[in-house]
Amino acid sequence: MSFLAPLFFAGLAAIAVPILVHLIQRERKRVIEFPSLMFVQKIPYQSVRRRRIRHWPLLLMRALAIALIVAAFARPFLRQGAAAIAAAGGSREVVILLDQSASMGYDDHFTRAKDAARSVIGSLGAGDRATLVLFGRNAEESMRATADRGRLEAALDTATLTAGATRYGPALKLAESILTQSQAPRREAVLISDFQRSGWSGAEDVHFGEQIRLIPMSVAGPSVTNLAVPSVTFTRGQFSGQERITVTAGVSNKGNEPATGVPVSLEIDGHAIETVQATVGANASTSVSFAPFTLAGPTMRGLVTAGGDPFPADNSFHFVVTPDRPVSVLVVDGGDRVDTSFYLVKALGIGTAPAFQVETMPVGRVSPAALQNRSVVILNDTMLPPGLAGGALKTFVEQGGGLLVVAADKATWPQNDDLLPARLGAPVDRLSGRGGAIGYLDYSHPAFEVFKAPRSGDFSAAHVLRYRTLEVGPTDRVLARFDDGVTAAAERRVGNGRVIVFGTSLDDSWSDLALKPVYLPLVHQLTKYLARYEPPASWQTVGQVVDLSVLLKGRAERVVVSPSAVRVTVPASEPGLVELSEQGVYEIRPAGSTSAAPADRIAVNLDPAESDLAPMDPPELVAAVTGRAADVTPQAAAAADVSIEDVEKQQGLWWYLLFGGLLLMAAEMLVSNRLSRQERFL
Repeated sequence: MSFLAPLFFAGLAAIAVPILVHLIQRERKRVIEFPSLMFVQKIPYQSVRRRRIRHWPLLLMRALAIALIVAAFARPFLRQGAAAIAAAGGSREVVILLDQSASMGYDDHFTRAKDAARSVIGSLGAGDRATLVLFGRNAEESMRATADRGRLEAALDTATLTAGATRYGPALKLAESILTQSQAPRREAVLISDFQRSGWSGAEDVHFGEQIRLIPMSVAGPSVTNLAVPSVTFTRGQFSGQERITVTAGVSNKGNEPATGVPVSLEIDGHAIETVQATVGANASTSVSFAPFTLAGPTMRGLVTAGGDPFPADNSFHFVVTPDRPVSVLVVDGGDRVDTSFYLVKALGIGTAPAFQVETMPVGRVSPAALQNRSVVILNDTMLPPGLAGGALKTFVEQGGGLLVVAADKATWPQNDDLLPARLGAPVDRLSGRGGAIGYLDYSHPAFEVFKAPRSGDFSAAHVLRYRTLEVGPTDRVLARFDDGVTAAAERRVGNGRVIVFGTSLDDSWSDLALKPVYLPLVHQLTKYLARYEPPASWQTVGQVVDLSVLLKGRAERVVVSPSAVRVTVPASEPGLVELSEQGVYEIRPAGSTSAAPADRIAVNLDPAESDLAPMDPPELVAAVTGRAADVTPQAAAAADVSIEDVEKQQGLWWYLLFGGLLLMAAEMLVSNRLSRQERFL
C-alpha cells in the first residue's frame, strides 16, 4: 500500500492523548454526609493502581480511531491494483514474443523465459487478449489473439528450444502487424529473450507506432562462460594409395577467463580417434590438429567436441568428409596436330580443387559411349563429331552435361542444329598493330566472377589476332566481347546442361591468351561452371535449404532422416527442397532401402553467431523500434497509463478509513459513557 500524502502521518502523535487521559492522576470524589470534619484528617489519595490502564478496549478504540482518521487524510492506494484500474479504462492486445533460438539453451534461460511468459499471461485482465509468438531465425504464431489463459499456457508448455539463430526483425514485424490490425485501446508487445546482440543489426526497418508499446523482459545473466567449436578444416594427402585426412578444429573462448586443459576430441563414424588438451585465452581462439585418419568409405561422419559449459550446443561440431572426386573432361580435337590441345590439357592437369581427369580423343573416334561418366566435353577447334550427330551430344547436355565449343579455324557446325548459343560466322583478322583484345566481360556470370576484383586478371593484355564472328540468339547470354563489339563468348541453357561457345582459339595459333596469367583460371572457371561443380560441403548451417536434385545429381524418391529420427519421404516428382532445422547429421536414403544400406549424409551445425552471447541493452532495442524508453514489466507498463492521483481517486480507500474512524469514535463515546455510569455508583 502507498499513500498520496504521507506527511499527514505526523498526526499519529495524537494517539498519545487517550493514553495520557488513561494514565492521568485523579482524585476520586465521593460526597459523604458527616456531622463534623474536625476530627478527620485530609489525606491525598495515592495509589499505584490508579496509575494503571484499567480499560484497555476503550484505549484501543480511541487510538485506532485516531489512526484511521490520520490514514484517511494520507490518501492511501494500492499499487498492485494500478494495472487492473488501467485495464478498466480499456482492454489490452498483447503479443508475447518468446525467444526459442539456440542461444536460449544457455543454462536455465529458456525455463526462465517461459516463466516470464507465464507471468504475462497471468496479468491478463478479463477483456484482454494475447498472442503467443515463438521466434528464432523466423517467427510464427503459436496461439493467436485469445483471452483463454488455459490455451495460452498450453501452447507455452509445448514450446521447445530450436537450433536456429537469433533474429529479432521477423518477430517484431509480426508483432507490429498483429497490433496494428487490433482495435484494442492499449496494445503491447512483450519481448522475452536473452537479447543477444548478434540478433539485431539495426537495419531491420521495424518502427512501432505511438499507440504500440514494446516491453523488454531479459533473462540474460551478468556474465557468461562459453567454449565453442566454430569450424574445422581438412588437409588431404596420399599414403600407400589411400587418401588420408588431417582435421584441424578451431576452438574459441567467449568468456572473460582463460580456459586451460580443455579436452578436445575427434570421433569418426562413432569411433574415438584422439583427444588433445588445449588452452584458450579469454575472448580468444586457438586451433587443434588431430592425427590423420584413412578415408575408408564414400561418406564418413565426424564430430569434434571441446570441453563443457552451460551452453553445450556449440561445444560440438559435426562434419561429413568424402573422397576427392575429380571432374571428368573429354577434350575432342582434329587429331592432326599434336599441339592443338597442349595448353588446354596442361592447364586442366594443374587443377587440384577440383582435380580434372582429362582424356583427349580425335573427333573421328568419338562415340556415344565416350560420353558416359563425363561431366564436360570440349570440342577444341573441330567439327561436330560424326559419332554424336544423331542427337547423342544434345541428350548428354540435356541430362546435365557441359559443352564448350572452341570456334577457331576448323570449327564447323550444322546449320539446322540448335545446340549452340550462336551461329558461327566468318573469321575476322586483326593482324595490323597490336591486334584485338577482349574488351568486355560479364562479371556477374559465375565463370567470370573471380575476375571482378581489382588486379585479379587483365584480359586486355592478351593480343587476339583472329576470331570468329558469332551471331547470338535473342534468348542467349553474351558473356564477353572483343574490343570492336564482336561477341567473344556466349551461353545457352539446354535442359539441365550448359553450352558455351568461345570465338577464338585456346592455344597460341590465333592469340597469345594461352601465355597470359588469366588463362589458367579462365579454363578452370569455364570447366567448373559447365560441370556444375560445387565444392563438397562438409557441413551446412541450421536454417539453410538444400535441393536434393542438385546435391544428388538427379531426381529420385528419397527418404530423409533428421538427427531426431524424423523421417520425411521426398517423391521423385518434387524438387526435393529440404530445410535443415536441426543440429546433427541428416541421412538421405533411396526409398525402400534398409538402414544398413549406404546413405548420403548432410552435417548441420549452429550458426557461429549463436556462440557470441554478448547481450545488448534492452532499452537500446526498444528505443530503436519505438523511439521511446522501455518499461520494465507489463505490470509497470499498465500502471504507467494511469497517474497515482487517478489510481487513488478511483480506489477511494480514504472514505472507508474515515468512516471507520468516525464509527469507532461513536462506539467509544457509548462505551465511555457506560463505564462512567458504572463507576459513579461504586
